Amino acid sequence: MIFMSFERVEFVPTNRSESENIEKIQSTRKYEVSPVIENEIAETKVVFEKEITAETNICLIGDGQGADTKKLIEMGVAPEYITSVNYELSEVEQANLGVLADTGVEMKQANVVDLNSLSSVGIEEGSQDLVILMHVLEVPDIRGEAELDLVKNIARILKEDGEALVTQYKRKLSAEEAKLFGIEEITPESLSNRFGDDWQDAFRQQYGQNWHEGMRYSEISNIRSKKDLIQLFQENFEIKIEEDNSEFVLRLKKK
Repeated sequence: MIFMSFERVEFVPTNRSESENIEKIQSTRKYEVSPVIENEIAETKVVFEKEITAETNICLIGDGQGADTKKLIEMGVAPEYITSVNYELSEVEQANLGVLADTGVEMKQANVVDLNSLSSVGIEEGSQDLVILMHVLEVPDIRGEAELDLVKNIARILKEDGEALVTQYKRKLSAEEAKLFGIEEITPESLSNRFGDDWQDAFRQQYGQNWHEGMRYSEISNIRSKKDLIQLFQENFEIKIEEDNSEFVLRLKKK
């Protein structure tokens, strides 16, 4: 059984002032190596068609506490060729003090929907052979222009014929699963800090549903159909898509 989990990462829209106060919530769960990396990529060392070598430039986006980053090092990728970024500062700090300590890779804070943010941590256009994005698409704020910017930025930072590995769950967690896996509740305090006094109306407009007591972030996670995923990526990538009972796996090659 694949362990279902959701990244607690919150991406700030590029038009949001840095001075606006958005409460960040630190994940309470333990991140495991992504099954597709653990069970397939580690063995084949191929995402789309190119072999992953010690000198493959790899960018991991939203790698929680760094488990996938560490696995790539164990696969033989030289640390100096790996860049790992996450928007959530608390998880960046957790990763660097924990899983990634003494690995030679330091996770950095960056926003994937903002190309300037990626550039500020050394991720330039046309610099990467492979981008890995495990279960970031479910983040509630990755929708509309933000999801389009995400896809465009992945394509921009990849070299010609660069590749990407992207996963998304096929359904939302049930209330019981969300509680079991430690998905945080959405509190009125956090919504008030983010949206102000009219947070209930703002929440409804942003996520298309009403907030309720005990609501967890998994309830507003972004789950796309197979057709929607293909439509999202097909302009910029050749696509191989796989699925099991739990998730979609997209193997992409830049056009």
